[in-house]
Amino acid sequence: MTKKNPEEQIATSSAVINPYALAEVVSGRRIKWKEVRDAPRLLESILQTPYEELFDPKHEGPLYVGFRLDERMKLVPARSPLLDVEVAVAANDLEIPLDSIAMIERLADLGPRYKVEEICSIPVLRAEVVGNQIHLILWLPSQDRLQRLARVFSKSVLAKIAPDPATVGKSSDWTPPDASWGDAGRFFNETSEFFDPIQGAVANCYFIAALSAVAWAMPFRIRHLTRATGQAQESFINLIQFFKPDSGGQLDKEIEVTDTVPLNAGGGFLYARSSEAGEIWPAVYEKAYAKLKTGTTSDHPDILATAWGDCVWATAQLTGGRREYHNSADNSGDALWDVVRANSLSHRTFNPMTAWTYSSGDAAPKKVVYADANVVGSHCYTILGWDYRDGRKYIILRNPWGNTEATVQNLAGTSWLWDVSWWRPIDLTVVDGTFAVEASAFKQYWAGLGVVK
Repeated sequence: MTKKNPEEQIATSSAVINPYALAEVVSGRRIKWKEVRDAPRLLESILQTPYEELFDPKHEGPLYVGFRLDERMKLVPARSPLLDVEVAVAANDLEIPLDSIAMIERLADLGPRYKVEEICSIPVLRAEVVGNQIHLILWLPSQDRLQRLARVFSKSVLAKIAPDPATVGKSSDWTPPDASWGDAGRFFNETSEFFDPIQGAVANCYFIAALSAVAWAMPFRIRHLTRATGQAQESFINLIQFFKPDSGGQLDKEIEVTDTVPLNAGGGFLYARSSEAGEIWPAVYEKAYAKLKTGTTSDHPDILATAWGDCVWATAQLTGGRREYHNSADNSGDALWDVVRANSLSHRTFNPMTAWTYSSGDAAPKKVVYADANVVGSHCYTILGWDYRDGRKYIILRNPWGNTEATVQNLAGTSWLWDVSWWRPIDLTVVDGTFAVEASAFKQYWAGLGVVK
C-alpha cells in the first residue's frame, strides 16, 4: 500500500455547491425537500440544468459557478462568465434569441452559430440511433447557454454564491445581497452529531465534511466555549479554536464570533446549517473558519472565502493531527478498505476520515459518469466506517448535503457501528446522505481518502 506524506500530496481541492440550498436561494423560499416527490426534476426546473449534468464541472453547470477545470483537469477558482452577461430583454420565452437554432437545415449551418470554422470541432454530448435516424445531442452555443443561465442566476444571486477571485474575502464588513446577520437559535440542541452539519449555498463541501468527520470520530473536539460580553443575559461571544496541521495539537488561532450568521429575507440559513432545527453550531464554525481564511477582525466575514479546499487539511485544522493521504490510483479497493478498518473500532472510525472524488468523471482512470452513479464530482464526503456482508466489503460514507446518496454497488438495510459506549444503528434506507458502497466502486469513483491522527 502506498502512503503519501502531506508534503508529497498534490493539493486536492474540492468545490461544489449543495444544489438543494442553491435551489432555495434561486427560488427565494425554503423548500421542504422530504415532501417533494421528484426532487431531481424540481432541481432541473429551478436550476435550468439537466439533472445528469449537475454533478460534473465539465458541463459548466451552476453547482461549480466560480470555478473551472484547467488544462490539467484540476478545478481552480475563476471569475464566472455569468458576472459579465447582460440579460437580453424578452417578454416571454419565445422571444429569447435562440430562434436561429430552429432554422438550421444542414450541419454546415451550425458553424456560424457556434462561431467555428470547422463543424467537426463541435462536441457531441450523445448520439442515438432511432429507427432510420441518428439523433445528435449538442450543447447550446456558449453565448446561448450563458443567456439561459443568466436569466436564473441574477447578479444578486451570484453575489451570494459565486466567489470572484478579484474581490472575495477582501471586504472588511461583508453581507450578502438581500440578506442580514441574525441569531437563528441555540449553539447546540443537545451536542454535536455527525449528521448535524449540512452544507449551504457555498462551495465548501470539504469543510462541512471535515466538521462531520470530527463530530463523529472525536465528538469532544466540537465544544461550546463562550463568555459574556455584557450584562444582558443574551450578550455572549463564542471562542472557536483552530490548530496547526501535523503539529500534534499546537494551537494556531483562537477566533471569536457571535451567534449571528447570514440569513435570507425569510430568516432561513443561506450557508451551513444543522439538520436539527434551531441549532446553529455548524454555521458558527463556518463563520469562524471564514474569519480564519480572510484574516478579518470583523464579525461579518465573507463566507464565500471558504469555497474550495482540501478536506484532510481542514480536518487537521480542527484537531491539529497528522495527515495521511491514500490515493485510489495507488491502491486497490481492498487496500483502501483496510485503511478504513485500521482507523476504526467495531466498524466505526475513531480517527476522523474524509474522502474526495475526482475533479471530473473524465479525470478518473476509467472515465466514470458521475450522474450514472449519483456520485458528485469534485466533492468531499465523510467516512463513518465499514461493513462486510455476503463476502462484499463496504465503506460507509456521508454526503454533507444530507442528501444525494450513491446508487452504485451500495448496501441496503442497517449497519451497526460502536459509538463510544453503545451500538448505533445506521439506517441506510433513509435518505439522509449516509450510504455504503463496495470498496471496488469506491476505488472507481473516488479519487482517494484521508485520515488525521
